[in-house]
Amino acid sequence: MKDRSKRIMNFRYDRFEDTENKLEKLAAKGLFLEVCGSFSWTFRKGTPKKLKYTVTYFSEGSVFNPDITDNQQTYIDYAKAAGWNFVTQFNQMQIFSSETDNSIPFETDEKEKLNNIKRCMNKSFILPMIAMILVFLLNLIVQFNSFQLNPIDYLSDPIRLLSSSMIAAAVIYHVYSLMTYYIWLKHSEKSIALGGECVKNSRIMYKIVDIISMFILFGSLGYLLFFLAFKTSRFGLVLTVAQVPILMIVFWSSIKYLKKKKASATVNKLISYTVLTVASFAYLALFMAFIMRFGFGISNESNYQTVNWQLSETESYEYRLYSDEIPLTSEDLYGPIDYNYYSYEMEIDNTFFLSKSVYRQDSPPAKDAPPRIEYEILEPQFDFVYRLAKAHLLEIPEWRDNTTFELIDNKIFDTEEAYQLYYENTPTGEYTLFFGDRIITLNMKEPLTTKQISIVKEKLHI
Repeated sequence: MKDRSKRIMNFRYDRFEDTENKLEKLAAKGLFLEVCGSFSWTFRKGTPKKLKYTVTYFSEGSVFNPDITDNQQTYIDYAKAAGWNFVTQFNQMQIFSSETDNSIPFETDEKEKLNNIKRCMNKSFILPMIAMILVFLLNLIVQFNSFQLNPIDYLSDPIRLLSSSMIAAAVIYHVYSLMTYYIWLKHSEKSIALGGECVKNSRIMYKIVDIISMFILFGSLGYLLFFLAFKTSRFGLVLTVAQVPILMIVFWSSIKYLKKKKASATVNKLISYTVLTVASFAYLALFMAFIMRFGFGISNESNYQTVNWQLSETESYEYRLYSDEIPLTSEDLYGPIDYNYYSYEMEIDNTFFLSKSVYRQDSPPAKDAPPRIEYEILEPQFDFVYRLAKAHLLEIPEWRDNTTFELIDNKIFDTEEAYQLYYENTPTGEYTLFFGDRIITLNMKEPLTTKQISIVKEKLHI
C-alpha cells in the first residue's frame, strides 16, 4: 500500500467543479484517483502530470450493481471516443480523465446534465439529508424536554451541552446545504432557459463554511472522546466509538459479497439494508447488556471501597463508600458518630453556563442508619441561568403532596431570599437559599438549630 494514498473527500453532486479542480491539483502532485467512496478516496502515487478531469452523472449507476450496465458501457465507450478515459464511479457519479488539453466535451446538453444532477441529488442527497435533519430535530426535541425537566442538571452537564451543540450545528449545516443547492438549481434552470449552461457552484464562501463546519464537528467530537476517555469505562467508550465503523464495515462487506455473487442491484440493496438493520439492533442489544452489567455513566474519580450490604435474608447489594473531603459533615452538625459505613461523596460539574457542586454524606439503608445530609452549591454565570435555576428549585413536583415552600427570615442565613420546605404545615430540614451570585440547597434530616445554622454558615462560607 506504499504506492497508494487515501484521502477524505467532501463532495457534492451539484459542486462538480470543486471535485474536478481538486483532482487536477492532486494529479499535478502525483496522486491519481483510482477509487472513490462516501468519504474515503483512494489515489495511486506516480509521476506528476497535467490531467483534465470531468465529473458526469448517469442515472443507472449504483453501488449495488454487480457490474457496469450495458447502457453505462455504451456511455463510457462514447466518452472514450471523445478522448476521455473512464477512471471510477460512485453511485450515479462517473469520473473521466484526459491527458489532452483540447479534449472534446462529450456532455453538451446542459438541460440533460442538470436533469441528471437533479436525479442524483434526489436519490443520493436530498432524501437522506431530510431524513437526517428530522432525526436530529427529534433528538433536539428530546434534549429540550430534558432541559425543561431539569435545567440545572442540563446546563451543568458538559456532555449533554456539547452533544446538543453538535446536533444543532449539524442541523444548521444540513439546512444550509439544502438551501444552497436549491438556490443553485433555480439559477441554473434560469440560465439554461436563456440558452446558457449550468451555473458554477464553486464559491469561496461555501468552502469557508464547509471548513468551519468540519472543524466544529471534528473538534467537538475529539473533545467529547477525550472527556469520555477519562470519565467512563474504557470498554464502554470503545463500544461507543466503534459503533459506526463496525456497522459501515458490515454494510459495505455485504454489498461487496453480493456483488461478487452477481446479485441484482435490487436484491443487493434489500439484503444489505436488512443486514445493516439486524446488525444495528444486535449492536444496540450488546451495548445495553454492557450498560446493565457494568454501567456507563460518568464515573466519579474519587476513591471508594465496596461493601456487600444485606438488604434481606435473600437479597444483597453492593454499595460504594466514597471517602471525599466534603466541607460540611454530619459530624459537624450532630457531633461524633460511631459508624463505619458512611460514604462521603463530592461531584462537581462546570460549564460555560453553570457550576454545580453536590456533596452528600450517605449510608446503606438500615433502620438504625445515622443522619444523612446532602447539599448543593450552584454558581450561575448568567442572570437568565440564575432565574431558571430559581424557578426550578421552587417548583414543587406533583408527587410531593402536601408540601409547600415558606419564606424565612433572610437574617438567619444572611440571604437575599430564603425558603424552607414544609410538609403538612410542619417544617422539614430542606432549605433553598438565594444569594447574589450563588444558590445553596440543604437537605438535612430535620430542621436546623440555631447552633447548626452557625456551623453551616461557617463551613460553607456564607
